[in-house]
Amino acid sequence: MKPPASHPYRHPDDLEGVIDLILTCRAEAPTDPWPPVHDIRARLSAQPGISNDARVWVDDRERPVAFAMIWEGNIFLYHALPQAGDETLEMHALTWATERARTLAEQCGERTVLCVPVRDDDHHRMALLARAGLRLEEWHMIRMRRWLHQPIADPSIPPGFTLRTVAGESEAPALVDLHHAAFATASETVAERVAWMRSPAYDPRLDLAAVAPDGALAAFCRCSVCAEENTRPGFSAAWIDLIGVHPAYRRRGAGRALLLLALRTMRAIGIAQALLSVGSWNTPAQRLFESCGFAVACRIVWHVYDAEMEMAV
Repeated sequence: MKPPASHPYRHPDDLEGVIDLILTCRAEAPTDPWPPVHDIRARLSAQPGISNDARVWVDDRERPVAFAMIWEGNIFLYHALPQAGDETLEMHALTWATERARTLAEQCGERTVLCVPVRDDDHHRMALLARAGLRLEEWHMIRMRRWLHQPIADPSIPPGFTLRTVAGESEAPALVDLHHAAFATASETVAERVAWMRSPAYDPRLDLAAVAPDGALAAFCRCSVCAEENTRPGFSAAWIDLIGVHPAYRRRGAGRALLLLALRTMRAIGIAQALLSVGSWNTPAQRLFESCGFAVACRIVWHVYDAEMEMAV
C-alpha cells in the first residue's frame, strides 16, 4: 500500500493540526504519555530548522493523518491515526527519520543512532521494529501514575529546613546552579529555566524548593501541568518533571517532602493524577515513588538503530 503524501513540517500552518492529531491518537488508544504535548508544541514553535526534523503525512484533503519528528537529535516520535497507521506508513516514516538522524550525526561528527520508544504491551509495533532490524535495549523507562483522590501523607520537613515556592524568575540563576550540582551536569541554562517559567505548562504553585537552615537552596521539585491534554473531558494531570537534591543535603528527606507537597498542591488546584518517568536502573527512585503512592502505568522499551546495523526497510 502506497503511503499518503507527506511534506516537511511547516510552522505555523501545520501546528494546530499536528497537536490535534497527537491528542486524538493519545485519546483513542493506549500510548506513551511522554513527551507532554506542551513540550512538543514548544519544540515545534521554537526549535531552529524544525522543518528538517519533523514531517507530516496528509490525506487527500490535506488533513494530517500521521506525524513524525526527531526529538533531541536521535529519538523517533511517531503518531498516526488508526485508519492511516499501517506498517507501510510507519516504515516510510522510520526510513525518513533514519536518514535525518544520519545527517545530524554527520554534522556533529558522531555515529548515527536512532532510538524508538515503544510501550512494552504494543506487541505489533515491537514486532515491526524487530523486523526492521532494530536492537531491543535491555533497560527501559517506567511511566508511573499517582491518583490524587487517594490519601497523601503530610510532608515531613527535615529539622531546620523550610519548603516554599520558588521566588520567581529572579531565583532562576540559583536554581540552575542547584540543578547542576544535583545532577552533576551543566545541561540547563538560566535562559532555558526562565523560558520554562513563562510556558503555558508552568504553574508557580508547583515550582517548589527546600531551603536549608543556612538559607541555601537544598532541593527542588519541578512540575508541569498537562495544559494541552487537560482540555480533554475527564482528563486532568500534571507531571513531576524533576526532583533534585544538592549532594550536601541528601538522605535527609528533603526530596520526599517536596514530592508530597507537590502532590498535595496538585490535588488542591484540581489535578486528578500525577505522572512521572523513571529509569528501570534507578531502583532508589522507584522505591521513593512507590512509597508515596505511585504505581506503574506503563513500561517503555527502546529499539535502537545505529550505524553498525543495516535496517531492513
